[in-house]
Amino acid sequence: MLKTGTTLALILSASVAYAGGHEAHEEKNGPFMNGTFEVYIDDTNTEGTVDTRLEVMGGYETDLETPILNWAGFGARFDTNYALNRSLDNTITEKQAGIGIGGARLYFGETDAQRLGFAKTSKIGAPVIITKPSSRIDHNEKIVLAFGGWDHNDEFEFNSYRLKREMPFGGVIGWNPEDDSLYYGSTVRVAIVDASVMQIKKDDETQTGASIGASFHRLGLPVGVGYEQWTDDENTRRDVGIMYNHSKKLMLTAHRVMDDDLGFTYNYLAAIHTEGPIELGLYLHQGKTQDNPWTGQTVSSDDSIKATFKYKF
Repeated sequence: MLKTGTTLALILSASVAYAGGHEAHEEKNGPFMNGTFEVYIDDTNTEGTVDTRLEVMGGYETDLETPILNWAGFGARFDTNYALNRSLDNTITEKQAGIGIGGARLYFGETDAQRLGFAKTSKIGAPVIITKPSSRIDHNEKIVLAFGGWDHNDEFEFNSYRLKREMPFGGVIGWNPEDDSLYYGSTVRVAIVDASVMQIKKDDETQTGASIGASFHRLGLPVGVGYEQWTDDENTRRDVGIMYNHSKKLMLTAHRVMDDDLGFTYNYLAAIHTEGPIELGLYLHQGKTQDNPWTGQTVSSDDSIKATFKYKF
């Protein structure tokens, strides 16, 4: 861990030096709250065809004017259907805090800041089920340093990211002291292309991820394409997709998911309409198959249509 600590110190020093040339950000000071109420319709859902969910994220964040720290905040989430661990339904989860040091952010607690670069971008990942205790989206107790050109979200929402135009690259280093898992990731933007790599090391197992995506909006085409791949000791998971913005309110997307975290391969099609705080989604899972690792047989599933109604606040 001495080598990791030295690396963190060097990165923090570089970030502080770089931040000296930045203009001051708009001052923030106060509590925040946002969330989603969702109605989910799926006739294959074992808990019932119609299900409802409420998630609320709240906390406090503020800019600081000190020689070292320039921001601090904390947050937590309440979720009636906590997908990452259903035993935590209707509880307070994702309790985390962060501080800003120059151009870097240090997060600690039940954070998923390690996912920066692997989020909802032009790479548009189809939903996956995570089976590994340590993953690109886990909320295990950890310390994460995010450095470089991230345009930081002050309300602990890491399911999307932005890079600053003047510094189009960012990195993350994370450590889970409970099981000694290490997370490394970096993202760079060149013209209209984003590329990311990530590695998670735990005991003798290493997970490696890579993704690349391009958005053609700057060229006047409302299209995004992307590819993502994750490899561990058991399998290689792939997702290739395309997104088309038919209008500012309607987005169409299509994916080919190959060997997801449960071994499924299928086509994923979606139409999403947004009107103010309301989002309507229609999804088709088509041609789903699963290879049984013990028998070698391939099992097919019927096509299924799912729908969602979301109110965001």
